Amino acid sequence: MISLIVVNYRSAALAVEAIRSARASSRRPLEVVVVENSVDESEAAMLRGVADTVVVPATNTGYGGGINLGRKACSGDILIACNPDVVFGKDAVNALAGALASPGAAVAGPALFWDRDHRWMLPPADEHSLRQRLDQVLASRSSPWFRWRDRRRFRARVTFWSLAASTRVPAISGAVMAIRTADFDAIGGFDERYALYFEETDFLRRVRRAGKQVVYVPSARCRHLYNQSAGIERHQAGQRYAQSEKLFLQKWYGWAGRALAGLERQTQATADLASTGPMEITGADLVAEASPLPTFVTAAGHFPGPGPLEIPKEVGESYRGDTLFLRIVDRRTARVMASYVLRGLIE
Repeated sequence: MISLIVVNYRSAALAVEAIRSARASSRRPLEVVVVENSVDESEAAMLRGVADTVVVPATNTGYGGGINLGRKACSGDILIACNPDVVFGKDAVNALAGALASPGAAVAGPALFWDRDHRWMLPPADEHSLRQRLDQVLASRSSPWFRWRDRRRFRARVTFWSLAASTRVPAISGAVMAIRTADFDAIGGFDERYALYFEETDFLRRVRRAGKQVVYVPSARCRHLYNQSAGIERHQAGQRYAQSEKLFLQKWYGWAGRALAGLERQTQATADLASTGPMEITGADLVAEASPLPTFVTAAGHFPGPGPLEIPKEVGESYRGDTLFLRIVDRRTARVMASYVLRGLIE
């Protein structure tokens, strides 16, 4: 049996769709456990009709704490922990479970997409290693280093998006994680000190330290609506990110992590001058990227053919930011060919 753990926070309607799509994508029996972190009876009532078990803690336990709590109600040999803002594609659960049949594989994650047609790919997860942290600090203090890092990260994203076979990776998104239950228990579950963010980064680091593998499974496809729960309280989410990052750096890197955090500057780089006129793909080997940040430190990507470039309607409807930055990049040279700034996506 496979156990699905959905940690819900003020997103019951989305969680219902996540559960429906997960059941449809699994050949094996799927036990559904929802941890209702909203502390809202109306949310719990909506979920009781679709889940096998709804756990209602007295207070918000956070994402990691919610997964730990949900685990206690699970009987499956595989746990699939997920956000409520996920829609599982055809056979996604089957593919994730199949990947965990490989010797040494403890955790598997799917390819995540922003749109229903699975064309706009979400970025790979960062490992948040000490080396990556130093790279980030240097980029914040040097414009040439920032541009060099931007090209490297673009090429790494393209490599990741181009993967066709299951591949061992250092990190996956916490939005959907299939985990062998025995490995989850042996590693000790999630560190509940992370209220939000970095809980999966910490967990996966402990998985790898235990000699187990984390696997990316591109044949398992899911749409991730991205940041729906956190987006409700954007300022508070930002504070929690900073708090969790500080905890992570202290836990794993001690004085070195604290020192690097103190050296980082606010990145001032902005997107290239926005192009005028309609967004148009005029040649081959071009990649379209979209980011909430003008720096494109993180970005979704799409390999379009020649012709007009449009943001899917459902992306605009679910996007919680005020501004979306787009650019068209030459895949071979990593040169930015055109850039755009979109405002007011939601009509």
